[in-house]
Amino acid sequence: MRWRFRQISDLAASWAGHRVLPVALIAFVVVWTAVGLNFSFPRRWFLLTNTFCTLIAFFVVLLVQHAQNRDTKALHAKLDELIRSSEAGNHWIAAEKRDADAIEAMRRQHQAQISERQA
Repeated sequence: MRWRFRQISDLAASWAGHRVLPVALIAFVVVWTAVGLNFSFPRRWFLLTNTFCTLIAFFVVLLVQHAQNRDTKALHAKLDELIRSSEAGNHWIAAEKRDADAIEAMRRQHQAQISERQA
C-alpha cells in the first residue's frame, strides 16, 4: 500500500509540475467561464468553483509536502553518510533531530574552530 501511494504521489507531483499544466489550466478556466456565461452563473456554479479550487489546492499542497519531506529525509541520510565517511566529527550526524539551542551551540562551536584555524 505504501509503495502504491508513493508511486501515485510521484506521478501526480511530476504531472503537477509539468510545464504544460499552466496552459491546460488557463484553457480550462476559459472553457469554465464560457459555460458559466452560457448558464448565467447560477449560485451553484460559484459554490462548485470554490469547492473544486479549494480541493485541488489542498491536494497539491499535500503532494508538495510529501515530496519535500521525502527529499529532505534522503538529503539528511546522504549528509549523515558523508559525515560518517569523512574526517568531520560524528557529533554532526542527525543534528536536525536536536533542539534549536543545541544546534546553535554546535554552530557556534564550529565557527570558533574555523576562527582558530584561520588565526
